[in-house]
Amino acid sequence: MSKGVRVARWLAAVVMIAYGFAKLNGSQFTVLDSELSKPMNEVSGFWLTWYYFGSSTIYGTIIALAEIGGGLLLAWPRTSLIGALVLLPVVGNIILTDILFGIGALPASVTVLICLLIIVRPHARRLAETVLLDIRSSPRAVMLRAAAVTAVLAGAWGFSYWMANYNNRSPTPIDGVWTVEDGGGALETVFFEYNRAYMAVFRFDDGDVVHHFEVDSNGQLRVWEQWLEKGPLIYEGEIVEEGRIELRPSGDSSRIVLVRE
Repeated sequence: MSKGVRVARWLAAVVMIAYGFAKLNGSQFTVLDSELSKPMNEVSGFWLTWYYFGSSTIYGTIIALAEIGGGLLLAWPRTSLIGALVLLPVVGNIILTDILFGIGALPASVTVLICLLIIVRPHARRLAETVLLDIRSSPRAVMLRAAAVTAVLAGAWGFSYWMANYNNRSPTPIDGVWTVEDGGGALETVFFEYNRAYMAVFRFDDGDVVHHFEVDSNGQLRVWEQWLEKGPLIYEGEIVEEGRIELRPSGDSSRIVLVRE
């Protein structure tokens, strides 16, 4: 084993073991109270990522043990290739997270990736021979397989497109966030959800309630008690002008005025 590979093994091992213990000892995946108190759309990608990773102790521990275990495997020449193969997807994910969410540890992550590639490189041909099966196919079999793959791709794309644009969404002119201007009492905000067809979320000062809403071409609005199942009609109203809705509780003459945020 060359000197360059030995240096790469130990450098990657030290960095990954340090990263692993940082997670176990609580110096990573912890979030400031000042960040937790912010609305989600005001939180940076860094803190959102840190909160997500840190919300599950088990997840963080598994990642930490993979980093420590992979680092220990790198320390011995005989197991160094296994360690590099274990750590490659871990480090690849770290690099993507660093780039896309602005974590700020990119130089260290890229350094470790380079070290892992140095370790794997002498074994690249043997690895390729191991994972690529020596199977020969007739031209007809290749064409049939290509047709099947094309059908799977087209079907997956078509189904997911339908789910996103026709099942999950049924756009209306009132989709978005509306604030109660008058008459709401404990009601503070109403969300007519764009990404969930017919879902209206009524936010009161003590929590959220999910309802079913529909609005017709004349701007007449109706809200039922249960999303998708409807149930009792609880509100009726209309769009009175651009950015303004009036709602009336069913069987009540009172009025709730909503304005678009």
